[in-house]
Amino acid sequence: MKQLCLVIALVTLAAALPAYAGDSISVEKAADAFLSGVPADAYLISAEKLQERIKAGGNDFVIIDVRIPKDKSYDQGHIPGAIHLGFTTIAHLENLAKLPKDKDIILYCNTGHEENKVLAVLRMLGYKAYGLKWGYMSWKVLPPTAMTLKAIEGSILNNYPVEK
Repeated sequence: MKQLCLVIALVTLAAALPAYAGDSISVEKAADAFLSGVPADAYLISAEKLQERIKAGGNDFVIIDVRIPKDKSYDQGHIPGAIHLGFTTIAHLENLAKLPKDKDIILYCNTGHEENKVLAVLRMLGYKAYGLKWGYMSWKVLPPTAMTLKAIEGSILNNYPVEK
């Protein structure tokens, strides 16, 4: 019985490998297309430009707050009009279905790190995604911003070596 289960598992795995390899190739092509086509602005928008768009009242964009946890970030304050979809779950099919393909999607997290992961994924999936340059810390100074600035200060004070 154990041998039969092992044979079935191996046959299933062998059958799945070509399908996975095909997906891997398409992911590689999408990644290459994305990375080789990144414009000079790196799909980033400044806080000033975002504020101008918000004040203009246009409906050609949506703002997505990808910070987590929601109760300690979005619920404590967010950019006007933003909706929350955490960066770890935004690529779930039910969340992707909430995103318009015909509008700019402006993403932000605290510093820009998580939003840029989401930005790359959404761009590869065909969305018109942009990130808020420097994240929420470019919009409002809060404790996460202070932590980032402290880390930067540490690199200045420690003068870490570089190679040439």
